[in-house]
Amino acid sequence: MKGAVFTNFQEMVEEQFGMACWESLIDQCDLPSEGIYTSSETYDDEEILSLVVALSEYTSTPAPELIEAFGRYLYVGLAHGLPPSMMDFPDLWSLLEAVDSVIHVEVNKLYPDALTPKIIVTEKRDNGVTLYYQSPRKLCVLAIGLIHKAAETFDTPISIKHECCMNDGADHCSLVIEKF
Repeated sequence: MKGAVFTNFQEMVEEQFGMACWESLIDQCDLPSEGIYTSSETYDDEEILSLVVALSEYTSTPAPELIEAFGRYLYVGLAHGLPPSMMDFPDLWSLLEAVDSVIHVEVNKLYPDALTPKIIVTEKRDNGVTLYYQSPRKLCVLAIGLIHKAAETFDTPISIKHECCMNDGADHCSLVIEKF
């Protein structure tokens, strides 16, 4: 996983729970990086999972809730890290359609070793879309947080229904996103 994810996670933890919390997580987890991250480097996925589990224990918050909250936080960091032209979409629906065909293509040009999830609009409706999500990381809850924050930035109130999930044995996740 790219270091930008880790640096954003560290920022979120420090802002929302304090430096002492971050230091406690680093002490609790046996991390090869020792908790020192650089945005452009790649780190083992297990490190972020260890940190999330430790944060869940520290805060008594279920891990899925933390991961979704991190997705919301991460959206801002990722959006600021991309060239402005890559985030110049007229609405949420255009952004969602561009994730796999534009944004992830550009990310992979910048970071050829990046393992981006497959996120494709499979169905369009007047009031929303259905997204196909597939990744060996199975971090669909992170994607849900990212989508919620994106919707917020476009001032588009949405609901997301998780019709099938990789974490429940499906080969992909299906997310029905509707404007309300």
